[in-house]
Amino acid sequence: MKFLQAVSVLLFAAFTFAACSKSNNTPPVTNNSVQGAWVGKFGTDNNAPSVFFSYNFKAGGVLEELTDNGQIKGTGTWKLDNNILSGYTINVLAPVGNKYSMIGAFNAAQGKILGNWGYGSSATNGGLWEMSRKN
Repeated sequence: MKFLQAVSVLLFAAFTFAACSKSNNTPPVTNNSVQGAWVGKFGTDNNAPSVFFSYNFKAGGVLEELTDNGQIKGTGTWKLDNNILSGYTINVLAPVGNKYSMIGAFNAAQGKILGNWGYGSSATNGGLWEMSRKN
């Protein structure tokens, strides 16, 4: 009987240490909102994203496209539904009149957005884009 008790105690201790020794390497989500400044790259047609661009997602659905030094390059609107981000009528200030649309998947845990962009009201006829939250 003492042998069975000793084995039971050892098994209990082993399971306790095993349960406590597991570590979670996933960083905690600090901001599950898309609002704020983001930087990324886009590509045209089937080319991999390689050209710099930046967005500032503001409250109320206001979207600003930013230059690499933070100046506003264009404006538009955005919305987020079930982690699907969409933006429409991003009016680039120079040259005047260029309009683009985009759609992407927002992953709050990774702080990334991956998607497609297009000309005018089509969000899929331009190419691919990817972004990360600006630090």
